[in-house]
Amino acid sequence: MATHTPSTMTRVLAIPELLDMVFQFLDDASNASNARVSKQWSEMALDVLWKEVSNLHRLFGLLTPLEKSSSGSYKFTRPLEPSDWSRFEPYRRRVRKLSYRASKTRHVLHHSVFDDIARSRTSLDILPNMHSLQWEATLTPCVIFMHKNVKSLALHLPTDLSNANRVFDDVIARMPNVSQLDLRFEFSILEIEADIIRVISRLTNLRRIILPRFCLTTNLATSASRLKNLQTLEFQYYDYQGRGNPEDITDFEPKLSENSFPSLYDLSMTITLEDGIKFLTMPFSPSNLTMLHLDSPAIEPPVTISRLIQTLPVACPLLKSLNLFSFVDPGVKLPAPGKEDCVTIDTLRPLLKCPNLTSFELEHHYPVHLKLEDVEEIATSWPSVESLVLNTQPVYMEHTDLTLRALIPFARHCPKLRMLGLFLNATTADFPAAGPASAYQLPHFRALRCLAVGVSLIEEDGPVSLFLSQICPLNCEIESGVNWDCTMPFLEEAVDAMHVRFEKWTKVEELLPLLTRLRIEERERARLLKEEVQDLRIRTEVLMDKFALNGTAIDGCITL
Repeated sequence: MATHTPSTMTRVLAIPELLDMVFQFLDDASNASNARVSKQWSEMALDVLWKEVSNLHRLFGLLTPLEKSSSGSYKFTRPLEPSDWSRFEPYRRRVRKLSYRASKTRHVLHHSVFDDIARSRTSLDILPNMHSLQWEATLTPCVIFMHKNVKSLALHLPTDLSNANRVFDDVIARMPNVSQLDLRFEFSILEIEADIIRVISRLTNLRRIILPRFCLTTNLATSASRLKNLQTLEFQYYDYQGRGNPEDITDFEPKLSENSFPSLYDLSMTITLEDGIKFLTMPFSPSNLTMLHLDSPAIEPPVTISRLIQTLPVACPLLKSLNLFSFVDPGVKLPAPGKEDCVTIDTLRPLLKCPNLTSFELEHHYPVHLKLEDVEEIATSWPSVESLVLNTQPVYMEHTDLTLRALIPFARHCPKLRMLGLFLNATTADFPAAGPASAYQLPHFRALRCLAVGVSLIEEDGPVSLFLSQICPLNCEIESGVNWDCTMPFLEEAVDAMHVRFEKWTKVEELLPLLTRLRIEERERARLLKEEVQDLRIRTEVLMDKFALNGTAIDGCITL
């Protein structure tokens, strides 16, 4: 009797771990079909299908259908019964992450839906295995999803804070194990500072706190310093994160005590650099920082930037990543800078004394004033650098001393460099010719993935593309543009200049992959030709030696 031997594909798909990896890459429609293949596939496909839920209408539709009301929101068509919850049971335990953004969904739920669920549920924890909750809607309904297994909480706070105090009480009582707290709002932190301090002081397992910009006040920092497990204290630039009032973070002087911030290693703050210097040098300041991001609401003079950098080797000896952002105003026409207005090599030189630093980014309204020999010093002194962005988008964008030649020292001396950003003058002829001979003489970036040029000057995209194809790897991206605050006015002439430059740099980005691929093929052909010539040379020398030993004169051609 013939026996059936399973195919290789069948045996592979019988391995649960591999099958789960396949399902993770499929869309919901495909996994819905997979759930009907077999019992094994059904369990795994449903786990993937309901792991992350962003559509509460679809989730609660498993209980009973919902219909659109006259107000435009959705309600249950009938009262919920115990049998509905029995049918819901296989699905609710699969949900790991719930995200509800009422402003982004087409199916806004009526408040009666949440009331019906709270009243009829047969178990206190509706989604017992959920560990992440993101909520952007009326605050009160989110309480029904709170339980002790939630580890990550993101709340968008409305301007109407009448119910916020009660919701924060529920957070403390129902979710004591939260380790990540993400608060998003568009108002002054002072309106809710006391409530936030009360929450973070009670959530002792907090490891990460995320706030909008301009919200880390003196009192909030003082309270956060007492959290033994806090590892990350940061803000985000995303629009959904919101924004506070810059006036709230003036005179930043938290009261620190012994063992303040014992576990903190990642710190992001929107404070002036002068306040940053005071904070980093005060007694009991965090000394284990490996990542530091300071975004100043003021236009910082280079002398202050220099003083801050000089404090880092002692204040933050473990520092690996440093970002320093000075306020820029794209609506102001700046005069030509003097040397004292720009960051120079003297400003940056103390960074070279930070033994663990591998990433640095700087933003300033004037270009960094560097010569080619300064770039050579940075590259030779900092071979371990992995990311370096030196003010690619200054407001004053008419001139820079750095040409494309400034890329060569980094290609030669920095083998780990993955991200490089410079404000360049690519309009001059002051870079090596892009001819065939130069392609074998120039060093090549080994790990570069992104070359950020910001608002760099450029006239001809062709020669620039040819040059970059000689030193950049195949998958290197060219990043141009600005990330200035779009709510601020821009100078019309600056917008016109940037538009022209961005078009040319976009053309460079389009040409570069093709030209780089041609360069690689060209180098490979040259390598093979060199090997062939070397082989012929060796054969010739062997034959010449043979004839010389035999005393035979060479007359005519020799067949190799």
